Amino acid sequence: MAVGGPGGRLNIGSQRDAAVVRTCVGCRRRASASELLRVVVQRSEGSLNRLVPDPQRRLSGRGAHVHHDLNCLDQAVRKRAFARALNIEGTADVEAVRAHVESESAERPTPAHEAGMDRMKTTR
Repeated sequence: MAVGGPGGRLNIGSQRDAAVVRTCVGCRRRASASELLRVVVQRSEGSLNRLVPDPQRRLSGRGAHVHHDLNCLDQAVRKRAFARALNIEGTADVEAVRAHVESESAERPTPAHEAGMDRMKTTR
């Protein structure tokens, strides 16, 4: 093994090789970032914060992740998980995110976490 970099750390591969894993704020299951929808807050005047989907992961600011699934979105809203994850106070308007998830739900197959594919199940 080659020793490289400052401090004698091993340089075994780039960080790009490692899969980025995030946690869904709705169901709290971990998944690769490519399987989740990033949501950011668009600050508005007054107490209402508007949540917007960021499917390209390019918008600035702190992001929260949710599965492309209405059940996970509903859980996140019910638990007020977006407010905690995004460090916002007051209510958050999730209609833009809901519309995005609804439009994608027709195009996407059943999410792996719903179909039970995320865990090996054995029956005896």
